[in-house]
Amino acid sequence: MWWSRPPLFGYRPNCASVLLEVVARAFAVVQVGGLHGSGPERGRNFEQLFYALCARRGLVLSEKAGARSLAGQRSGSGFCHEVDAASGGAQYSTHWELKYLTAAPEKNDFLIFNGKGLDFFQGYHTSALARPIYRFFLTGSNVNDACRQYAAFWGISIIEPDRLPLLLIHEAAIRGGAESLSSADRAAVRKVLPHGFRPLRDAIVDLAMRTKAQQIETGFKVVGDHWVSEVLDIQEQIGTEMFDYLDETQTDWLDDLAQATWDEVGGW
Repeated sequence: MWWSRPPLFGYRPNCASVLLEVVARAFAVVQVGGLHGSGPERGRNFEQLFYALCARRGLVLSEKAGARSLAGQRSGSGFCHEVDAASGGAQYSTHWELKYLTAAPEKNDFLIFNGKGLDFFQGYHTSALARPIYRFFLTGSNVNDACRQYAAFWGISIIEPDRLPLLLIHEAAIRGGAESLSSADRAAVRKVLPHGFRPLRDAIVDLAMRTKAQQIETGFKVVGDHWVSEVLDIQEQIGTEMFDYLDETQTDWLDDLAQATWDEVGGW
């Protein structure tokens, strides 16, 4: 698939190939849809599909639905937060929220998910804090712009229908798509876009630096006053261009990817 191409000169991938593979296939699944069941059963089916997808692509999950830890770590507060899916490894950890409901996820869903992540981060051992935690909100329904803005601010990657996830926009650009972009758009892809799917520790460091700067009145700015809005603009504009680029260079790639995933996991 297109994400196996080498990056263009001057660009570098922002995540491991295994994780990129899972994100791409998860996006294909929610884009095609057609999951069986209704109510809670539908959500359980969605979870089992995702678990099978991860197992087949080599992302070893350390936690599944009902777990009360994140990559083996308990929360700092002692609260037993439920985790839908998580993985832990020597290089990075992942934290997943899985939603497949008839109604769209709401603001409170993102607040709760982010709160869990912050609490688990507080509970991490000192040696584990250096390991990045990538967070993903996988949903079969679209979310509103306010939720997208909040997610980008905290580096939570949303995987939803009809919108190329920020991570895939970045990867499509660096693996050929950037050649058709303007110099300003290439700079935005390189410098601004990665902040929308950065690890939790980086979001916390940004917040801490901003707070410290306010205390000493240096006027410190992390990326710029409007960088979150820029990320959403990139998804809306450059994301559409990258979608078109992939359709032109990789005809039917989403349908083919969904079909291949269907065959691997035995349908859904």
